[in-house]
Amino acid sequence: MVRRPVVTRAEHDLAHAVNRGSARTVMVLGVLFVAGFCLGCVPQKNPPPTNVKKEVEFYYGAGITYLREGKTPQAVKELMRAQALSKDNADVEHAMGLAYQQKGLYDQALQQYKKALKLDPKLTEARNNLGTIYLIKSKYDEAIAQFDECLKDPTYATPEKAQYNLGIAYFHKNDVDKAIQHYERALLLDGSNINTIYNLGFCFETKKDYEKALNFYRKALDIRPRFKDAYLRIGIILKEQKKYPQALEAFRKAAKIDPDYLPAHLQMGMLLTRTGKVAAGLRKLELVAKADPTGILGEKAKEKIKEIKRDRFRGIPRVKRN
Repeated sequence: MVRRPVVTRAEHDLAHAVNRGSARTVMVLGVLFVAGFCLGCVPQKNPPPTNVKKEVEFYYGAGITYLREGKTPQAVKELMRAQALSKDNADVEHAMGLAYQQKGLYDQALQQYKKALKLDPKLTEARNNLGTIYLIKSKYDEAIAQFDECLKDPTYATPEKAQYNLGIAYFHKNDVDKAIQHYERALLLDGSNINTIYNLGFCFETKKDYEKALNFYRKALDIRPRFKDAYLRIGIILKEQKKYPQALEAFRKAAKIDPDYLPAHLQMGMLLTRTGKVAAGLRKLELVAKADPTGILGEKAKEKIKEIKRDRFRGIPRVKRN
């Protein structure tokens, strides 16, 4: 059976990670999960081995189609029918693992991938997906071992996925240099992957190599002009460099793309107050505090509002009273 994997949906956690503003969770992890995103593999709609009943071929194909369309319950239903007719089909078990992963049932997905690999150790797409589950569970050494095995397979059609996922794993192990190494290898294999480009930008930002970081974020914007997260990171770097007008413009562009994008409003609020536009800054901060009253962004906004009201954030010395 020919297996030609394709990239699954991989941008879900990008916004969520950036929204949290954490230097360690901002990496784009992906396929429906934690901040960022791993690149998973979905098998093509190809028939199982010829000795399998025609019914299995039909149900398997229908399940793959539903997976691609994001119709997970229907996919599970069809794949369960295929499982009932073919107990030892590695591709069916792999596809069921993807269905469980899409539903967020990671323990079940883990077992399915292991079962698929036991039936067919050369099913490298399943090995990559097993690695993404370990990433979700923060078991980075286990994830790295799986992705390294993927790269040993000369027939693996998309090694850039394993390289990309290795970048995620090493970043979360605080080995930023090694993460950069793997992201750069992934970029050599797929130069248009916006998530690889963005993550490289974030790695260089983490190293405070701001010029390289800005270059990567701007390259991401060349590919996707409405990439609000890239504008946010550009603004944060420019603010760090005390280029306040340019930083404010970047935050405004992010908020224009998505008026409900709270990280941009929070950054604008803090920057406006820092540059003396206190009333405008307070309005932005109050917007964030109201929209996210119990979240990280809302708490940060409320903290800044209190500082402003104490005259500390504006840098105005308190007048001593006799």
